[in-house]
Amino acid sequence: MTPQAAEHRATQLPGRTEALLALLRGKKRMLVLTHNNPDPDSLGSSLGLRYFANLACQVESDFALSGRILRAENQEMVAQLGIVMTPLERIRPGDYDCVALVDTQPGFGHTIVPPGCSVDIVIDHHLGDDPTKIGNEPFRDVRCDVGATSSLVSTYFREAGFVPSCEVATALAYGIKTDTADLSRNVSELDLRAYDFLFPYVDRQKLVAITRPQLPAAYFQTLKEALHKVRRYQHVALCSLGQIGSVEMVAEVADLLLRMEGIRAVFCGGLVDCSYYVSVRTEMNGDAWKLIADAMKGEKGTFGGHGSVAGGSILLPCGDTRTLRRLERRLERNILRSVGVEGANATGLGDIDE
Repeated sequence: MTPQAAEHRATQLPGRTEALLALLRGKKRMLVLTHNNPDPDSLGSSLGLRYFANLACQVESDFALSGRILRAENQEMVAQLGIVMTPLERIRPGDYDCVALVDTQPGFGHTIVPPGCSVDIVIDHHLGDDPTKIGNEPFRDVRCDVGATSSLVSTYFREAGFVPSCEVATALAYGIKTDTADLSRNVSELDLRAYDFLFPYVDRQKLVAITRPQLPAAYFQTLKEALHKVRRYQHVALCSLGQIGSVEMVAEVADLLLRMEGIRAVFCGGLVDCSYYVSVRTEMNGDAWKLIADAMKGEKGTFGGHGSVAGGSILLPCGDTRTLRRLERRLERNILRSVGVEGANATGLGDIDE
């Protein structure tokens, strides 16, 4: 479909897609931002929005990176799909007449919006640490009942009649796969429709390469050390990783531990510099947001989540062992009280009978 035909059709489009097209028309250059150390859903939805804006309204754009791409699969995704990112410190806000936040929202603690940038577009599926806060951005599409932000961006393509490139389709599909655990967790009808729409355009060879990257020996050493630190309280698994080099390991260990037989909730944390990161996974009524809110009660941090997945961070005054241990003891007390196993005895993986 040509841009002219899409513009004619816009009067018949569902409200959100029509509103996005209306905002993009007349814009010249867009800055796309996401959270620090972006994951596949943020990478895919950012790439998808950039392609959509250019295809629909000839809007040029840049994707700014804060933090680093850490997980091996995410690095492979960037390499395989040619995702180009500009370090945030090189961005000049005056070069852009449109700013979009994707897979995050203003005020989230893991998100940096440069001074002088006024946010025009917010596309996300997370519930923030204060659900009563609702932004007033010109275009805001936040749907917490949807499993992936990539599904929202894919829906704009489908409803406007545009076809994504194979790289964009692959990125969006992988974003959906990762945030919904292969369409098995927090998945909605919109996620399923989005994935079905994308699949004919996906580069399957690149998708396989992304999901099975080579891993260094150091990864397995870190994983070995992490498993030694697991403590089990009945149906709850806790893992305090201590000082670590990669934020991604916190979420990766949490995902792994939820697969343990008999485990219904996982809390995993690790310290990077002076920031303590927490990941929560649960099968207890699918309310990870409530669990992380209970865990971080009284702490000066930010968090967000949806369904069975949540994450947050707490900035410490320093990263010494004493400060870290005190924080972890407070979090553990809150966690055990929240899930109803306060006073239970802990067992390590080595204590489990064969």
